[in-house]
Amino acid sequence: MPLRDDLRGIGERVLSFYTRGGDAPYFVYVYDPRVEWDVRRDLNDLQLWLQAPDRAVACAAISLADLFWQALAEEGWSDALIHAEREAGDDHAALAEVHRSVGEILRQQPSLHNRVVEAIDAFQGNRTAVFLYRAGALYPAYRTSTLLDELRGRVRMPVTLLYPGSLLGDFGLKFMGRSEPAYGYRALIVPRGARP
Repeated sequence: MPLRDDLRGIGERVLSFYTRGGDAPYFVYVYDPRVEWDVRRDLNDLQLWLQAPDRAVACAAISLADLFWQALAEEGWSDALIHAEREAGDDHAALAEVHRSVGEILRQQPSLHNRVVEAIDAFQGNRTAVFLYRAGALYPAYRTSTLLDELRGRVRMPVTLLYPGSLLGDFGLKFMGRSEPAYGYRALIVPRGARP
């Protein structure tokens, strides 16, 4: 099966970085959350394309959900989060407090971005493309724009964030179709189905 045009565009920019240099490209691959499994297959296709012998780019696929749960488990919060969300029910103020507490855990040391950097460290010095997936687990406790901003100064390899949401206008991103649109992502926004 041939590679989708949007994915090929990302792949070609990754290759261009490793042949021409410059600043490492950052991408936000925006897709409807209902096609999550299709996007994971897309990611696998892109990884196979990049890893082909004539391209020889290693791929680091990092689950943000795994790092999220790891952080909560280390703080003894895994079961507490589930219990607190059940107890809050439809009480929006109580849910907001739960999400605020989760956000604090993800910001304290080791922060979520430090966990991502640690997961990437094994690939430093190699021709590697980084893919961050399962970002939906972070909603609404942690903004993905914050994560990318924190990584930008520390990760000098191409990074693609798989973003379940929608694009509003040219630059507005609405996470999971539920949040207020966010602007200011310092990354190339690639809607699924478009060519970057």
